[in-house]
Amino acid sequence: MYFDKKKLNALLLWYKQELSHDLIAVLVVDRTGFVVDFLTKIPEKADEKKFIGAFSALADLILKKITSDYDLGTFGAGTFDTDQYRFIFCEAGPELVFVTVLNALATIDPYFPYAFIAAEKVARIFDGRPVSPVIPKINTDYGIKKMHRKVDMLQKVKFISDDYLCKLSFIGDNGVGKTSIVQRYVNNIFHLDYRATIGAFITKKICKFDGLADTQVRFVIWDIAGQPQFTRIRPAYLTDSGAIMIVFDVTQRASFENIKKIWYEDIRNVELTNVAFVLVGNKIDLEERIVTHDEALKLAEELNMAYIETSAKTGENIDDAFRMIGLKVIEKFIEMEEISKIVVEKKSYIIKEHQLNYIFNYIFPQKDLFIKKSEKKTYDIAMQILEDIKKNELEDK
Repeated sequence: MYFDKKKLNALLLWYKQELSHDLIAVLVVDRTGFVVDFLTKIPEKADEKKFIGAFSALADLILKKITSDYDLGTFGAGTFDTDQYRFIFCEAGPELVFVTVLNALATIDPYFPYAFIAAEKVARIFDGRPVSPVIPKINTDYGIKKMHRKVDMLQKVKFISDDYLCKLSFIGDNGVGKTSIVQRYVNNIFHLDYRATIGAFITKKICKFDGLADTQVRFVIWDIAGQPQFTRIRPAYLTDSGAIMIVFDVTQRASFENIKKIWYEDIRNVELTNVAFVLVGNKIDLEERIVTHDEALKLAEELNMAYIETSAKTGENIDDAFRMIGLKVIEKFIEMEEISKIVVEKKSYIIKEHQLNYIFNYIFPQKDLFIKKSEKKTYDIAMQILEDIKKNELEDK
C-alpha cells in the first residue's frame, strides 16, 4: 500500500498537538486490524510496544462493531471504552479506520470534530488526492452566549484594509455538489465520482476583484459534510464563520426544502453574528430541473440572503458566486464616512464628518477664550452654517 508517509506523519503530529491534553495515542489501521501508522505519548519503546499489542487485541472488537453497525465506506464512527482508555473510531474511506485513544475520563464530544477532520485527510492521503496535513483549531464553545465567545476572527484584520481574511463554510444536503463547487473554484477541476466528504475538508483560495485595485479576500473554505451522521459535530465546524454558502440541488426538491428545515436552523443554533450569506442553486446544467428560479429567489429574500445559480460541471457562475460573497464580506468592513459639500462660486469643497466633529468638539467650546466680542456674531453665523451642513440642510446651488 503506497502512501505519502511524511505527510501522514505530519498529520498525526498536528493531531497530537491539538488534542495534547487527553490524547494517549492516534492510530491508522486497516480493516484486518493491521496498524499502518501510529503516534503515542508513551515515551518508552517497551511500553509503546506493549500498548500497541494491547490495542491489537481490542482492534478485532472495534472492527467488528464497525462492520455490524455501519456499511463499508459510509463513514461509520463511534466510541469504545475500556477501564483505561476511551476510543473514537472513524472510517477513513473504505479500507482504513482512524482511531483516537484518550484518557478514560476524557469528554468525547470536543474531540469528535477533530477526529472527522483527520479521517478525511487520511482518506485523501491514501487516495493520492491533494491535502494539507494541518489540523485547524476548532472552537467547540458554540453553545455559550455571544458576549462570551472568542473575538471574531475578522476583528484580527485591520478595519479598513485591502486584505480580508474570512472563514467560508459550505453547507447543504449530501450530494448537492458542495465539494464540486469548491474544487471547480479552487483547482478548476470537476469529477463525476467525488467521494462524499468525511466531516469537513478545508482549502484556501484568494478572491480578487476587478476595479477594486489590490483588494482581496483570503477565503479559508470549509466544505462541511451533509450526511445525518455529522449533525452532532456540524456546529463546531460552523462556529467563527464569516460567510456561509448554503447549497441545494435544483433537481432535488428535498435538498431545497431542507434549507429552512435543517440548514438555516443549524446556523441559528450556533448564534453567528455579522455573517455574509449566499444561497446557491447548483446543477443548472441538468435538464430535469424541479426547483424554479422564482421560488428559490423568494426563499432567499425571506431569509435575507443573496441568490445565485451555478453549475460546477460547466463552471457557470462559480467565480461569480465567490465574488458575490466576497463583496458581501468587504461590505461589512467598509467605513462609511459621511461628508458634507459646500459649493462656493461654482467650486465644491468637501468637509468630512471627523473634521466637523473636530470643530464642534474642540474649537467651539473655546470660543469665549479666543473670539472677541465684536467678532462673536460673525463666529456664531459661521458655526450655524457648519451646523446646517452637519444636518445636511444646505443644498447645492
